[in-house]
Amino acid sequence: MKSLLLLAAALSAPAFAQTATDLQIKRGQLLFLQCKACHNINAGEPDKLGPNLHGIVGAKAGARANFAYSAAMQASGLVWNAATLDSYLAAPAKKVPGTKMTFGGVAAEADRIAIIAYLADAAK
Repeated sequence: MKSLLLLAAALSAPAFAQTATDLQIKRGQLLFLQCKACHNINAGEPDKLGPNLHGIVGAKAGARANFAYSAAMQASGLVWNAATLDSYLAAPAKKVPGTKMTFGGVAAEADRIAIIAYLADAAK
């Protein structure tokens, strides 16, 4: 939990890249390989089964144009920050019952933190 709090503070800081370690971001990039089956991450890449995640940190959930989100995601009221991403990545269907995302989740907190660090870094 302490790691998540540190990441949340880092994500809200303007100099996030200086707070997340290069190793953490690199680990997140490797862990994101499991996500690439359904999600792109680079700007301008098309949506896949799931939406493109470029710039997802700070974005309103279910609000990206041209992607058919579930009604549950559109109505979730979530804004993707460290805490909401962490809880969603841990158990997507528990965080947003009715989500289309069938992925079971990422069990290890350190892995979720690394993925979130990578998502934030990839948007630069």
